Amino acid sequence: MELLCPAGNLPALKAAIENGADAVYIGLKDDTNARHFAGLNFTEKKLQEAVSFVHQHRRKLHIAINTFAHPDGYARWQRAVDMAAQLGADALILADIAMLEYAAVRYPHIERHVSVQASATNEEAIRFYHRNFDVHRVVLPRVLSIHQVKQLARVTPVPLEVFAFGSLCIMAEGRCYLSSYLTGESPNTVGACSPARFVRWKQTPQGLESRLNGCPD
Repeated sequence: MELLCPAGNLPALKAAIENGADAVYIGLKDDTNARHFAGLNFTEKKLQEAVSFVHQHRRKLHIAINTFAHPDGYARWQRAVDMAAQLGADALILADIAMLEYAAVRYPHIERHVSVQASATNEEAIRFYHRNFDVHRVVLPRVLSIHQVKQLARVTPVPLEVFAFGSLCIMAEGRCYLSSYLTGESPNTVGACSPARFVRWKQTPQGLESRLNGCPD
């Protein structure tokens, strides 16, 4: 089993490595990253520092390029994969099948992990990614139960990754359009499923309630 931790900046990355993480996953400071939050994530320079630090400690760095390429911006996603590969990423976390194919052809020596954003929830979907892109791991959506995860682990040809901690949401990653419908922004456009400027909190008799652009969340 591998303990994989997220990091939104260098201090977080260093803390994760120094406190026992086997690997860390990060994203770039642009819309190729499904968690493109203001003030977080990595420029090319910071990515170089991250790779150096992680490898000095003999750990692994996974880079998430896990949104779907826009029709007029496909080359930017290619450049993101190129940069991650050239700087020494140990694994690429990808959702777009075009990016999976690009990485498999150009950088077959680098592990390809299917992002949770691809929403692979069944055996045949996982086998599809393994058969066509020779993926090394699949990240499962959080909506799957422990029983369902165990069932998949018994029959799938690749290792599976599950979230042990994170935000709780009833929606399936990669299939939710709620944020896009209510705010006009989504993880695939701005890198946040609930952009902070649209979120409001209100104390009610039932407890603290969150609202997304005025609607109960």
